[in-house]
Amino acid sequence: MKFNVKIIATAFVLAGAMAIIPLTGKPGQGPGGPGAQGQGPCMQDMKRICPNAKTRQERRQCMKQNKSQFSQACQQRMQQMRNQMKNMHEACAEDRAKFCEGVQPGQGRMRDCYLKHQNELSQQCKDALPPGFLNRNPPPEVESGDPE
Repeated sequence: MKFNVKIIATAFVLAGAMAIIPLTGKPGQGPGGPGAQGQGPCMQDMKRICPNAKTRQERRQCMKQNKSQFSQACQQRMQQMRNQMKNMHEACAEDRAKFCEGVQPGQGRMRDCYLKHQNELSQQCKDALPPGFLNRNPPPEVESGDPE
């Protein structure tokens, strides 16, 4: 089965960004960083602009539709996340092709593939992964089971 590379890349970047680098904290940490709940550049905006968005998919859709209403700090964080995930995608392209060909991005499948092959990943790819990306226990948002 042939996959459109741009679609896979986009899905991987978006899924990874929302699952691994929460809008409310630092890369590889839970919301707000270690020990903090609900603090970060987007949390207050999210509560105010998207109060009814419960799942990751709903939050993502609301943010996309209302991007201009989010604070400058939140928009900068979103751009930072996109850049980090783009860099990760580019740095891991060969590893992804070698170890994860045919893996459909979403619901943690790419992360699981990288985890399965973590001892074989290139140093370039490992260096580009956000802190905590290869932890055996996914962040709480990933465990919740809501669709990506």
